[in-house]
Amino acid sequence: MIFGITSFLLIVVLNLRLTFGRYLSHLPEEKRKINSENFKGYIHWMVRWKKSFLKLERWDKCLDYLIAWGQKNYPGWTAWVFYGLVLSYTYLALSGFIFAWFVPRGLFGFPLLLHVAAGALFTICLTIILFFKARVYLPEKVAEQASKESNGFYCPLLGKSWPRPYFQAVAFWVFVLAGFLLASSTLGSMLPYFNYPAQIFFFHLHRWSALASVLATFLAIDVMIVE
Repeated sequence: MIFGITSFLLIVVLNLRLTFGRYLSHLPEEKRKINSENFKGYIHWMVRWKKSFLKLERWDKCLDYLIAWGQKNYPGWTAWVFYGLVLSYTYLALSGFIFAWFVPRGLFGFPLLLHVAAGALFTICLTIILFFKARVYLPEKVAEQASKESNGFYCPLLGKSWPRPYFQAVAFWVFVLAGFLLASSTLGSMLPYFNYPAQIFFFHLHRWSALASVLATFLAIDVMIVE
C-alpha cells in the first residue's frame, strides 16, 4: 500500500514538474513565472497535448522519432541494443507497476515468466550500453559539455536554466545503478542461500529500485531524447 501510493505520487509529481518546466521554457523569458495565468495556460497546453495521442498518427511520429534518435546516438549494431533495452524495459515497467498497483497478489504466472526473461535481456543491453556510453557521462566530460550549453533545463522556482548535461548524467547513472540493483535483487531472491528476512529485503529493494529507474527514465526522456 505504502509503495503503491508513494510510487504513484512521485511519478505524477515528477511528470507534472517536467511538463510544466517544458511549457514555461517555450514562453518569453519575462513571462516564465509561477502564477495562475501560466497554470491555466499549462492546463490547456496539456489537454491539447494529451488529445493528440488519441490519434494513431501521433504514436507513429513518436515511434519514428525514437527510432531516429536511437540510430543517431547508437550507431551500427548498438542501435539494436538500445531498442532491446527500450522494449524490455517498457514491458518490465508496465508489468511491474500495473501488478503492484492493481493486483494485491502481485506479479505471477506467465506475466512473471516474461518479466524474468525481459529482465535478462534488459541486464545484457544495459551492460553493453554502459560499456559504450559511461565515458560520456564522466564528470570531466559532463563539465565540458555543460560549458557549451546555451539552452538548459529550466527551473521555474529559481527562474533560471541549468546546464542540461548535469541532469543527463544524473538520469544515466541513477538508471544504471537502479538497473543493476534490480538485477542483483532478482538474482538474490532466486538463490537458495538466503533466509526469509533476506528474501523480504530483496523484494523491497527490487521495488524501490524499480521506482528509482522509472523516475530516472522520465527525467532522461525530458533532458536527453525530447528536443
